[in-house]
Amino acid sequence: MGLQIDQQQILVAWKALSSTDNHEGWGVFPLYKHRNWSLLASYNLSEHEEAIFLDIKYSQTYESRISLPVAQGFRVQRFNEETRKGFALIRQVDGDLDLFTKIIVDVCNTIIQYQELNENKLVAVFINRINAWLSFMSKGGHELSQEAELGLIGELEMISSLISLNLPISEVLNTWKGPLDGLKDFEIGSGAIETKSTLSNQGFIAKINSLEQLDDSEKSPLFLNGYRFSLGSAGKTLTERINLIREQLNDYPAELTKFNNLLLRNGYLESEKENYTRKFKTEHTYFWWVDEKFPRLVPGNIAVNIRQAKYEIDLTPFINQSMDLSLVLQKLGIGNCGIN
Repeated sequence: MGLQIDQQQILVAWKALSSTDNHEGWGVFPLYKHRNWSLLASYNLSEHEEAIFLDIKYSQTYESRISLPVAQGFRVQRFNEETRKGFALIRQVDGDLDLFTKIIVDVCNTIIQYQELNENKLVAVFINRINAWLSFMSKGGHELSQEAELGLIGELEMISSLISLNLPISEVLNTWKGPLDGLKDFEIGSGAIETKSTLSNQGFIAKINSLEQLDDSEKSPLFLNGYRFSLGSAGKTLTERINLIREQLNDYPAELTKFNNLLLRNGYLESEKENYTRKFKTEHTYFWWVDEKFPRLVPGNIAVNIRQAKYEIDLTPFINQSMDLSLVLQKLGIGNCGIN
């Protein structure tokens, strides 16, 4: 993966830059240099702002397509000067330094991981990784709860299942809408799949978080996917499951970048990976067609003045009505050649 930049390097560089005799402009300290770009620790001497600078000569035609991320406490600034061209990620006075440093370390090492990409693609990696962090922060910026961990395990199982059926990897990742706050976990073909997971060894209770979750009025057909997991030494941790998918994406750098960003948006931090010690073994897989006979609450079958609802469905009586994923994909209009 190349040279790793660590938190101590950046903090030492900022401290050295902030203690110079100059009182205006940007001070810079080189952290990593590639053929056509470099990463610099930066410090705004007049505004007392820490930053990281990606000094890179990307295409002018790409300029108008770049939308700069905005967040409270941080900003991304574009530089287009004779001496410097590229982007700075800057901590403003109200930004949390510890969190900012963690973001900087991750963004720098993500850039280094994909250093062989061309300049335009590397700028996209930089911007997309920052956007993923902003999404993570907007959801609380905390380690996954046990319930959220179980939910992510189920979605990863679904991704693995789709890849194992030889669907193009880029198309599989494009269907994964859960981390992007989609109403359904997977929008696939003409319809969608909503994934639920349980650790219960008897029956299957699905928690439905909104009236829209099982509504098929916009995406049809809709399927509810259930996974029953058990805990024990025969299973795999969340991180182990993530790494298995990463191995399948090794030859697809753009898809690997997207997968890692989706994980971060979902709340998975690489720096917290040692905390996920539970080992999950997949015991049973179910797929149910959510049609007019399926028990559900949706806007079309309740009183109009009911605006929100969370509820549970006991799917135990439907276990024998489960169908195979291959039949589900067929009903979604997907053949072996991929997603239409």
